[in-house]
Amino acid sequence: MKLLRLSIVDNLDIREILDWNYYIDHFNSCIQKIITIPAALQNIRNPVSRVPHPDWLHKRLVEKKKLYINKKYITDVFNSINKQTYIDNN
Repeated sequence: MKLLRLSIVDNLDIREILDWNYYIDHFNSCIQKIITIPAALQNIRNPVSRVPHPDWLHKRLVEKKKLYINKKYITDVFNSINKQTYIDNN
């Protein structure tokens, strides 16, 4: 084990050598890209609850929701009036 600079190789366990935090973070990132982010953008509850959504996703979902709230229909912008009222005012 020259690479790790270990002189004793008797009780070597691969789990002690690996940087588990790196691999867990990388795996969580892959799960977010493949599963949780697309689910959130489709308004589906997080299917993998152990992998939290990224921080930026909440802001994007709030902006998306505001877009739908601010939409107005043509009937909201224009009101109908009686024909006789229109003639009397002009």
